[in-house]
Amino acid sequence: MKKIILSIALLSSSFLFAQNNWTIEQCIEYAAKNNLTIQNNQLNEKLAGQNLEQANNNWLPTVTGYLDNNFTIGSYHPVIDKGYYQFSNAFGVQSQVNLYSGGIIKKQKEKAAIDLEAASIQTLTTLNDISLQVANYYLAVLLNRELKTVAEGNLDISRQLQKQAKIKFDVGKIAKAELVQAEAEVAANVRSVTDAQIEIDRALFNLAMLLQLQDYRDFNVENVTLPNSIQNELYNLEEVLQTAYESQPAVKLAEKNIESAKKATEISETYLKPRVTGNYSLGTNYMDYFNKGLNQQAWLSQWRENVVNVIGVGVSFPIWNQYSNRINIQKSLINEDIAQNTLQREKQTVLQNVQSAYFEVNSSFASFESAREAVRYAEISFDFADKSYKAGVINLYDFNRSRNDLMVAKSQMLQAKYNYIFKQKVLDFYAGKPITL
Repeated sequence: MKKIILSIALLSSSFLFAQNNWTIEQCIEYAAKNNLTIQNNQLNEKLAGQNLEQANNNWLPTVTGYLDNNFTIGSYHPVIDKGYYQFSNAFGVQSQVNLYSGGIIKKQKEKAAIDLEAASIQTLTTLNDISLQVANYYLAVLLNRELKTVAEGNLDISRQLQKQAKIKFDVGKIAKAELVQAEAEVAANVRSVTDAQIEIDRALFNLAMLLQLQDYRDFNVENVTLPNSIQNELYNLEEVLQTAYESQPAVKLAEKNIESAKKATEISETYLKPRVTGNYSLGTNYMDYFNKGLNQQAWLSQWRENVVNVIGVGVSFPIWNQYSNRINIQKSLINEDIAQNTLQREKQTVLQNVQSAYFEVNSSFASFESAREAVRYAEISFDFADKSYKAGVINLYDFNRSRNDLMVAKSQMLQAKYNYIFKQKVLDFYAGKPITL
């Protein structure tokens, strides 16, 4: 029944997503629940949880039962002065409990708890990486939609010019070559619109594959209009770095791995200490001879009368084991150094990524500003060309060149805008802000 309910829920969820355009938050949420890498990390969390549960139970005694049946062929028995045949049976229970082991049980519990935290942080690290990829692909869809809008606007103008050129040609005001040029411009712009739609579909496909959807064909995202009048959000680099060091899962994971490595060293050191165990066993046995002259009690009597209780305490301590304990300690210390080095490398990576993101935000905003200014001048130039063309001062070729220059300027501005927005999202990510539009 649970499987049926779960299947219905998944189908309902899939139907809902198929009917509605996805927001960037929905994409990230879906990736968090369904991405196979994240699911694998979550399974590793469950394994770490089982390891912790096992470590919590290590103080409990062990209890085993035994049942032995043996047939013995003896070469000589003094009572009958010859060989004999004997059947024996024994059964009972044995128990052992740890009394002292250098604190290994407590240390194993502590290490298992640290490893569980590390597994949880690893899942969060993967989710953060996927969230940035989702933002990148999502913005690619929005960019290509805006580029298509620019291309469609250009196509509308070229079609109007083609109609005007056709009218002028029919009344003999322009040559055939100018009409053909207008028609060629329409064909080129139709291709631009088609290419823009292909890029939209490609960006949607890439995002669907990242989300690992079973069918990308009905997948679509919500259209978010991002204004061109954006402002650069200023950050203090040192504050962003400090936040990143404190909040980035990769750094936290490296710190947990150091703790785990130190606990592993402590555990290795306990194997140099003696171990004290308590033992208890309860059992009985029965023997039956097949030879005449060798009498024994009935099996029920033997089981009742041969009951044995054994209580004992055992002590063991290492004397010589080929230096394996010492070598294991040295290996644990080396693993501590590796974990320390990994932490420094992760901090260095965060430092480089934050500084790179800070640089990219400022440089991409400067690029956007210059591109926006280029559009302003291109619009002025196009307006002048439009008036000149209508007045007959310039020909269609010069007018189209001015119009194409405007289209290129707008396209470059859009690319610069979305490049800046993505870089800003990366910096927001390191500043501890959620990814949203």
